[in-house]
Amino acid sequence: MQEQEAKRRADNAQKAKAAAEIEFPGVKWNKVDDGIYQTSIRSDEELRNARILCDLGSTVYFSPERSRQPGNKFDAIVDGLRYEFKNVGGNANTLQTHFLRSRSQAPNVFINLETSNLTRKEVMGALYNARNSVTRIEPNGHTIKGYSDSNKFSGGKIILKLKGRENLIYLNVDDLAAR
Repeated sequence: MQEQEAKRRADNAQKAKAAAEIEFPGVKWNKVDDGIYQTSIRSDEELRNARILCDLGSTVYFSPERSRQPGNKFDAIVDGLRYEFKNVGGNANTLQTHFLRSRSQAPNVFINLETSNLTRKEVMGALYNARNSVTRIEPNGHTIKGYSDSNKFSGGKIILKLKGRENLIYLNVDDLAAR
């Protein structure tokens, strides 16, 4: 079992490094911790998110700050894939808003809900509702974008960290689509 875990961690590290070199050629990476690399200082929340993922075998390369321009807005490369990190402490509407916003930033999202009191059932319902939402105009004239108007990617993964739970929850974005 330890041998398999070591192989998985090594594979994740290799995929992350290769993707970081392709995405950000010539960048000099500074090692923060085992499995965490950056070019500039990151917030405590971002580092906390990276540590959660690394503790479970992932490797994280933070996007250089200068690259966070339109079209290059994602927070990090995790195991070779582009990820946006979101920290949500509010209600289901807040979670929906953050999820929809992430869909214009990266195909994959890590959502840390450690400061939220939402239950697993409420989280799943909010993500399902966001994934199946349609653009609408509020009575005050304000337009609320739905999934198809927020989304810039096909497919994607969601990783959830819930309050009081050690294990992460892994979801496929397309599995949340109504059938």
